[in-house]
Amino acid sequence: MDAEHLMTLSSAARRISDLVAASETPLRYEVMRHLVRVSEETMTEVLSEAVGAGLVRRGDDAFTYVSGTDAIRADIRESIGEARLTRMREQIAGATAAVMGQ
Repeated sequence: MDAEHLMTLSSAARRISDLVAASETPLRYEVMRHLVRVSEETMTEVLSEAVGAGLVRRGDDAFTYVSGTDAIRADIRESIGEARLTRMREQIAGATAAVMGQ
C-alpha cells in the first residue's frame, strides 16, 4: 500500500493496523475494540476498512487479527518506532487483562 492510499483510510483503521502490527500475538477483536474505543457498528466498519486495504486479516482463530503480510507488519513497526511500539504493547497487555480477565 502506498502512502497516498494509506492517507485515505480513517484514523481508526490506521490505529487498528498499528495495534495489530505492534502485537506480539494475534490480536483479539474485543481487545482492539477496547483500545480503539468505538461502538460495535463503527468497529465493524473500520475493521472492514483495514481488512479491505490488506493491512490486517483474520488470524487462525476467527476472533483474532494479524497483519496482512509479514512485510506490512515490518513496515508498520518501523514507522511506529521503538518507544511508541513499547507503549502500544503495554496498552495491549493492559487491555487484554481488562477485557479477557487475565
